[in-house]
Amino acid sequence: MLTARTCVLASVAAGIALELGIQALGGRREAWDSPYYWTVGVPLAAAFAFALGLLSRGNAWVWTIVIVPSQLTAMMVRSGEISGLWPLMVVLGAVLSAPFVLAAFIGSRLRGARDDDTSS
Repeated sequence: MLTARTCVLASVAAGIALELGIQALGGRREAWDSPYYWTVGVPLAAAFAFALGLLSRGNAWVWTIVIVPSQLTAMMVRSGEISGLWPLMVVLGAVLSAPFVLAAFIGSRLRGARDDDTSS
């Protein structure tokens, strides 16, 4: 069972991998400009979030909310365009993480009663 710390680290790593991997694969400046982002990246990230939900302890699956903010932060750092709008980007990124949080939630429901510990 994965702890909250592990879920945070895994979600951050997934966001960074999503940005760097799709950017390298598609050759575009930003990952979401590539068609691979929508056909490969987002489905893989959703499957990863589902797996985190399935393997996490308690409510640790909620940390999948940091997948998109991590991706956007990696994009901004790589391009050298970190600005005063970064906090707003993090909030918007958290909203855009909703599909990944939903996938993780579904995974957490499928793990069943084997995890009664909600204090992660």
